[in-house]
Amino acid sequence: MGIAVIYGSSRKNGNSEQLAKRLTNGFDADPIFLADYRIEPIQDYRHSEKEPYPEDDYRSVIERVLAQDVLVFTTPIYWYGASGLTKTFIDRWSQSLREDRDRFLAKLSSKSAWVIGIGDDEPHLKGLPLVQQFQYIFEYTGTRFEGYILGKANRPGDILEDQAALAAVEQIRSQWRGASVNG
Repeated sequence: MGIAVIYGSSRKNGNSEQLAKRLTNGFDADPIFLADYRIEPIQDYRHSEKEPYPEDDYRSVIERVLAQDVLVFTTPIYWYGASGLTKTFIDRWSQSLREDRDRFLAKLSSKSAWVIGIGDDEPHLKGLPLVQQFQYIFEYTGTRFEGYILGKANRPGDILEDQAALAAVEQIRSQWRGASVNG
């Protein structure tokens, strides 16, 4: 089982990264730090002649994501949604749909996905729009949405005090170990 961990934070070793690393420790995980890549915003070419998309790092990043079995999106909760880095990356999926819709959707529909969202302002309630956004994204792409973890943290390291988030991590790890043994 290969796991693509898509890190949407601009802060290195922040809370969302710490929780995701705890989740994937010991598993075959490909860490993808979106802040390390140049991914331009989507340009809407739906109703025009084919225009060239930006020559940036999007294609190499999306191929790494599509090469894995499990997707883990991890993002700070910014203004009750995903970080700009995460949203820009997902917005560019429109490019992949335009270039080869059938291939892209076939690849995504063979995957399962998890979401980790970390915030400080009542994330278990105010992070629900983030979860719903991902539910709709995965519904559209046919990706199996396995679940989510919403954690409460602000300063780096605070997430290690969120016992509910840590317990959720252990529950998912247990599922994955069972799948690795049985799969």
